[in-house]
Amino acid sequence: MQTKSPSATRRCPVITQLPKTISQGSLVKRLVIGGLCLAALGAGVAKANDLANGNLDITEISSQNNPTPTGWIVDASKSVSGTHFDGCSSEPWCNVLDLGGYGVFFKPFQGTVGDEISVRLYQDNPATPGTKFTLSGYAAGEANYSGFFNTNTPAPKTLFVIEFLDAGGNGLVTNVYDLIAAGLPSTGPGGMVQFTTPQVTAPANTVTVRAGASMLNAYGTSGGQSFFVDAFDLVSVAPPGSPVITNQPSSRTVGPGGIATFTVGVSNTAGATYQWQFYNTNLSNGGSISGATSPTLTINGASVSNVGHYRVLVSNGLGSVYSQTATLALLGLSVNPVITISGKIGDTFRVDYSTTLAPTTWIPLSTNKLTASTQSIIDFSTSGCNGNRFYRAVYVP
Repeated sequence: MQTKSPSATRRCPVITQLPKTISQGSLVKRLVIGGLCLAALGAGVAKANDLANGNLDITEISSQNNPTPTGWIVDASKSVSGTHFDGCSSEPWCNVLDLGGYGVFFKPFQGTVGDEISVRLYQDNPATPGTKFTLSGYAAGEANYSGFFNTNTPAPKTLFVIEFLDAGGNGLVTNVYDLIAAGLPSTGPGGMVQFTTPQVTAPANTVTVRAGASMLNAYGTSGGQSFFVDAFDLVSVAPPGSPVITNQPSSRTVGPGGIATFTVGVSNTAGATYQWQFYNTNLSNGGSISGATSPTLTINGASVSNVGHYRVLVSNGLGSVYSQTATLALLGLSVNPVITISGKIGDTFRVDYSTTLAPTTWIPLSTNKLTASTQSIIDFSTSGCNGNRFYRAVYVP
């Protein structure tokens, strides 16, 4: 068992290896036709992050009774009772970064001494041997969280985890980052701070990197006793000779039924393969999709079901790298003074306006987190279809 010493300049706890276990922008088109205002609702490119939905703000009901982050796996069980369906949930009051977003609320009080609860929140992504990874995220506990105490056996553990798996899904190396040893705050969700693991390297035979947070062997105490996380960022450094992305895919806005294309540029194309993803799920050709394994992805007849986040995994024999995320949004048509945005539930758009057709300055009108796939924003500061007012919507990553 190997350990690394904490850094003198940053909270950096012990990490143990256990073998065998946007930039912001928009694509905007402005037209005024008769009494109708037509606004193209574009979106920017998110920052590089190997995790899909790393900010945890898009949610759905999957393995738990309550919503949890889309694209993430929750594995919750009790030591005696077995599988449990209320180990954690997405909650707005433990959100850190994004206005109107969500964090994840772990529930140690669902366990008892003798029937402790363990909850693992993680996401799997492709990886290649020699790739180096670091995981960042925000976390905190409450004063009576059982993770702060070693009064039972097995003792609770509160961890960030980076695990490497082979082609059969078998664990090769599990790197655990002890948040308690790091000085996890005990001041509740309002006191969450960011932690970053030391860099770890994928060993031979790695096919998958699994990253996330784990609360192990927890049990109920009294009063404030929960654990919270939010806003994960998995950063990878590919081995020498791996693909180098020179041009990131750009976000697109098209009208319903239109054609959208996303293109990635690579400097060393020899032997490169491509796999486009929609919210962390590999795309295949068919229906509206073509070019799913080529440098250019094409979406024909775009509809609301195609709205969302796209990225591409570029690989060769030496390594692989993800592109930045780009979004597809639909053109909205509405009677003034309503701006209609079609997007993915949980995404945030800022609506701006200008009084000139080719503006040098945009004036913010409102910032809006979509609670439905199509959402209307009313400009109460004007009336009728003001021919001197033009709108855009900018995706806020």
